[in-house]
Amino acid sequence: MACFTMLLLQLLISLLLISLSHGDHCPLQLDPQRAVVRYGGSVEVTCNTSVAHKGMGWEASEGGVPMTKKQNLITWRVSELTEWDIKPFCYINPNKGAQCLIELPVTVYKTPDSVSISTVNHRGPMIEGQQYELQCDVHDVAPVQYLTVKWYKNQTRLNQTTFSDTDKTPENKTVTLLIRPDRDDNRAQYWCEAELDLGAEGPQPSPKYSSKPLSITVYYAPIIQFCRDWSPLTGTSLDSYPLNLYSVEGNPHPDISWRHKSSPVRSSMPLTRYDSGLYEIIARNDLNNVSCFMNIIVEFAPIIQFCRDWSPLTGTSLDSYPLNVYSVEGNPRPDISWRHKSSPVRSSMLLTRYDSGLYEIIARNDLNNVSCFMNIIVEYPPELNCNKSYEVKEKTPFKLPCLADGLPKPEYFLYKNGKIIQHDFYPNWNDSGLYQLTAHNQHGTSNSTFTIKILHAPIIQFCRDWSPLTGTSLDSYPLNLYSVEGNPRPDISWRHKSSPVRSSMPLTRHDSGLYEIIARNDLNNVSCFMNITVEHPPELNCNKSYEVKEKTPFKLPCLADGLPKPEYFLYKNGKIIQHDFYPNWNDSGLYQLTAHNQHGTSNSTFTIKILHAPIIQFCRDWSPLTGTSLDSYPLNVYSVEGNPHPDISWRHKSSPVRSSMLLTRYDSGLYEIIARNDLNNVSCFMNITVEYPPELNCNKSYEVKEKTLFKLPCIADGLPKPEYFLYKNGKIIQHDFYPNWNDSGLYQLTAHNQHGTSNSTFTIKILLAPIIQFCRDWSPLTGTSLDSYPLNVYSVEGNPRPDISWRHKSSPVRSSMPLTRYDSGRYEIIARNDLNNVSCFMNIIVEYPPELNCNKSYEVRNKTLFKLPCIVDGLPKPEYFLYKNGKIIQHDFYPNWNDSGLYQLTAHNQHGTSNSTFTIKILHAPVFYDSQEKFVMEEGSNITLECNTTGNPEPEVWWSFKNRNISTGGRHFNIERATSTSAGVYTCSATNKFGRNDKTFIVEIKALDYVFPNYILIVVVVFALLAVIIILVVVIWRRRKSSGHYEIGLRSEMQPLSNGSL
Repeated sequence: MACFTMLLLQLLISLLLISLSHGDHCPLQLDPQRAVVRYGGSVEVTCNTSVAHKGMGWEASEGGVPMTKKQNLITWRVSELTEWDIKPFCYINPNKGAQCLIELPVTVYKTPDSVSISTVNHRGPMIEGQQYELQCDVHDVAPVQYLTVKWYKNQTRLNQTTFSDTDKTPENKTVTLLIRPDRDDNRAQYWCEAELDLGAEGPQPSPKYSSKPLSITVYYAPIIQFCRDWSPLTGTSLDSYPLNLYSVEGNPHPDISWRHKSSPVRSSMPLTRYDSGLYEIIARNDLNNVSCFMNIIVEFAPIIQFCRDWSPLTGTSLDSYPLNVYSVEGNPRPDISWRHKSSPVRSSMLLTRYDSGLYEIIARNDLNNVSCFMNIIVEYPPELNCNKSYEVKEKTPFKLPCLADGLPKPEYFLYKNGKIIQHDFYPNWNDSGLYQLTAHNQHGTSNSTFTIKILHAPIIQFCRDWSPLTGTSLDSYPLNLYSVEGNPRPDISWRHKSSPVRSSMPLTRHDSGLYEIIARNDLNNVSCFMNITVEHPPELNCNKSYEVKEKTPFKLPCLADGLPKPEYFLYKNGKIIQHDFYPNWNDSGLYQLTAHNQHGTSNSTFTIKILHAPIIQFCRDWSPLTGTSLDSYPLNVYSVEGNPHPDISWRHKSSPVRSSMLLTRYDSGLYEIIARNDLNNVSCFMNITVEYPPELNCNKSYEVKEKTLFKLPCIADGLPKPEYFLYKNGKIIQHDFYPNWNDSGLYQLTAHNQHGTSNSTFTIKILLAPIIQFCRDWSPLTGTSLDSYPLNVYSVEGNPRPDISWRHKSSPVRSSMPLTRYDSGRYEIIARNDLNNVSCFMNIIVEYPPELNCNKSYEVRNKTLFKLPCIVDGLPKPEYFLYKNGKIIQHDFYPNWNDSGLYQLTAHNQHGTSNSTFTIKILHAPVFYDSQEKFVMEEGSNITLECNTTGNPEPEVWWSFKNRNISTGGRHFNIERATSTSAGVYTCSATNKFGRNDKTFIVEIKALDYVFPNYILIVVVVFALLAVIIILVVVIWRRRKSSGHYEIGLRSEMQPLSNGSL
């Protein structure tokens, strides 16, 4: 007994020392530290330690390694890993310290079964500028938190999407992309790529799976990429214009047409040289049409239109030869070259007078060359060289002193004082002066200016009488180079009454008389006599007014003094009149008399009053408007005259008439007007025609047969005779016409003369047989009657109004009968009146709103394609919308396990909407909800593990620990008074007919810390523990006897209990 007690004491001390020895670091190392495994693939991870231990092992739902004491390196190995959420960990029981463990992060991945791309709610070509949605479906991939979906257009990445889901099992993912294609995207290939980036421990490079490319067709309006000028050869057609995919773009491919000078042109027509000009090319497709303009210049070989001799001027180049579009033709424009004396000549060379001769001109372009010959005679302008001065004796012959050289031979012109003279002449004494000689031909003129001096004795050119104005001196007598001549210039002197007179003395009106003028030079002297009469301006003095009887002579009432004797001018109203005249009655007024001589003018203004009997200036016929009085007849001071002013009176039908009386349309006739004053009276007769505006009286309606002559049904009374205008719909039409069936309507007739307008509105009804304007197919809604077919006055015409009837399948049909969905078919509509009947046929398709018939519930397996379970009947074919929780979703989809719930299917067309609500139950393998998975507790604590799972059907649940079942049926597992043997991995397993899933819980137990303050406390604790051990031995021995055999030693393995607790 003492020996046994000592053994127990040693064991107790060893356990106490182990429990007291602890640390913060777990002495384990994993290689690799993270595992990435393909689903169904193999995995191998080592766990090693460098410390002494009592056992280490791997705890895992697959490939667990039992605790071993003799190895410091153990390997967790699974040849075919099929568990998605496996959480293996390596644990160790060190010789010193508590048990510790390291969990191995394991990522189980599965590449997608398929990656596909599609368009959402669209088929066929896309329209440029509109928005479309692309959809990428990635099927059965795990885990999605490492998934990246990338969008590409051709080789350009457009977008990418990542996911934050933490579910480790395979999922289906759908990603959408909105695009707005343009024309550059036509035939572009869109594709999506699913990439699993599993990190450095994953496969390298990262697995990538791409969809098949989706090639899109984009319809877009035409664009003419270029529209450049073109130079085709004659005989080429417009079809040869270089239009290809790079010059004209459009989808669908545009049709090409041409216009020239605003008219269509056949593109197959061969072009001639005369077809050059501005052309318009039009590209047209269903979306739009565009056009552009280009110059088309039709090319042809050179043609020289004419080749005549030429006489250019020196300094002219051959480039100046008159070759233009009318003389040399060709396209491309020909190059021109020249030859002279068999040698090439530069056309830019300036010709000299020595280059005349025979030349050849050559016109050359890419198509051909032609030539012709002509004589070129180089001409040049004249040149003169003359002296500056020549002296010539009076009346000796003078000839041109210098001649000019020029081709053609020049003409000569001699000028003096700007006037041409003979160039060979006998000069007089007065021919001295400056002369200009001009030599001229067609190329130019040469001028030379020189002086000719004529030597002669004095000559007085004229010696006439002179009439100067008072105050003028004799120096002002017109003696100048042209009146007194001599070479040398003579001196001038004067004499009067035989005595010398100073020429500077001012003359008075009393100095008139005979004067002598003397001219003297070294050669001779001469003199002459003239009378000088000193003149002065006139002066007038007149009364302010004069009275004169009509037709008695009137003479100037006042005269003026002046020398020369003045002229008289009499003015009235600014116009000159004779100053001695017999005045008429209308000559009264203000007059102005003007006396004028060369030295001045004198004016006087006075009034002349003419006394005369009445005069009627005019008496013409008159056409006043009704309501006008005779006072309005245009009699004024210019039409009836008299002095004193006459009185006016009227007579009609030999009776006096008041001039203020308003005229009516019945007062027309012959009238007499009388003008009377104290001297006499006069009268005249005129016709007065009283005019009035038109009046129309028309019926409200007229009936006219179609295509029979319609004339104005009512005529207006009016003076002058009115014009007529017939209007329909605000537009003027002919008032005599042959009406068509559609000319029925409201008309307005307008009668108009200068005094007014009369309007009358009436209806013209055209009698015609029925006409059906259109007869198109019809798609009414159920319950609609044939009466609702859109027949109105614009679609079915006839007068009288036609009766409408219907036939279907050769039988009459009531037009008021509501149509059903079964009444679709071919119908005949008949329009009939008394004149004729017509009919036409159309297809009537009766449309109706959608109807849905769905079950209340459907079962669908997880991640299998769900399609609409019920089809709707409706016309037009309805659109479908599937809703869950008020949000629209795709109606064909791969449901996840959590997609069970209430769904609403909506079918819609233009006539209505049908709704059906049903439940979708997703059949799926068990799935665990999130709950605490790791517990770190002290010894003696109570622990509850919660395994929250769901599945359809409801799964079975059981618990296992260290690869042994420890409980069934419960979703909670309790650990009471946990010890170090309670540490480890607990597995909750759930299964149904669709699969099994496991969830692991890690339990770590911390040993209690003990403090020994002194030796006595240690002894007390030792004896207390000894007592506990003895009690424990007894209890274990009793349980062993009833339920099994357990060994208690240094092993710290935990054994299962039958009640599911530890």
